[in-house]
Amino acid sequence: MRSITIVSGLLLLIAACKPSSNNEVSQKEAQAFLDSFNTEYVKVYTVYTEAQWTSNTHIVTGDSTNAVAEKATGKMFSDFAGNKLMVDRIQFFLKQKDNLTALQVRELNAALYQAANYTQTASQAVADRIAAETRQTETLYGYTYKLNGKTVTTNDIDKILRDDNDVNKRLAAWTESKEIGKQLKGGLTNLRNLRNKVVQSLGYNDYFTYQVSDYGLTSTEMLDLCKKINRELYPLYRELHTYARYELAKKYRQNEVPEYLPAHWTPNRWSQDWSSLVEVKGINLDSILKPKNAEWIVKEGQAFYESLGYPALPPV
Repeated sequence: MRSITIVSGLLLLIAACKPSSNNEVSQKEAQAFLDSFNTEYVKVYTVYTEAQWTSNTHIVTGDSTNAVAEKATGKMFSDFAGNKLMVDRIQFFLKQKDNLTALQVRELNAALYQAANYTQTASQAVADRIAAETRQTETLYGYTYKLNGKTVTTNDIDKILRDDNDVNKRLAAWTESKEIGKQLKGGLTNLRNLRNKVVQSLGYNDYFTYQVSDYGLTSTEMLDLCKKINRELYPLYRELHTYARYELAKKYRQNEVPEYLPAHWTPNRWSQDWSSLVEVKGINLDSILKPKNAEWIVKEGQAFYESLGYPALPPV
């Protein structure tokens, strides 16, 4: 019933926001469409993401209730975001983007980008992809990790990698953290194929091309940019890598310093976060932040990004 209501609302907003002229659109008409679109989008997106959250955090063996709800709300969201009538309306406005404000053009392009991932022209592939994503989620978050025959959580594994100095225990914990990959591999291949199929229906070569287009780049340009960043950061990374190898060899009482940093030596399952390698004594962030209010924290965060050259957030 909710899905019918959402789609009906979508058709009404499309009908209500037809341009007054077949040849020209105004900023007022585009804004009316965007206001209606954003209102409906928030409704369906909230329902879908809440279902995803429940599916991720409350997995009960043999109970498919949450998975069914996620697939149902996913279809509802895709029916809205990828609706062909709405895509046609967005493209109509964008053909006359010179009549619109820069912000309106950005919003319309964002809506069109979202639509490509849920396009009605590949509705079966979209439905199959949502179902595949749901299965992957169930597999990932429903997996049971075991160490020495005992069930452990990912938090237990993380604690070992963060705090334990026994390299054998660390290796066992790190190895177990990767066992889930064997369960996910087949599903990931299928999911990759479905994601490619969906976006190819709107002219993208593959899902990677679709994603990097959101940055205004081609696949080749994105790969070249990553290579450039790696080249520029390599001297710093080399120094940090050398420091980490020597410090961790000392910490774990290893007689030899390896040429490459063993994955189970780092304090993170994916070697993403090395912050715990360094302990800064005397800093208590809780005591520093306690006297501050939420507004101060947000403004300080914005000031940091502005210092990097980003523009300020728009005023409330």
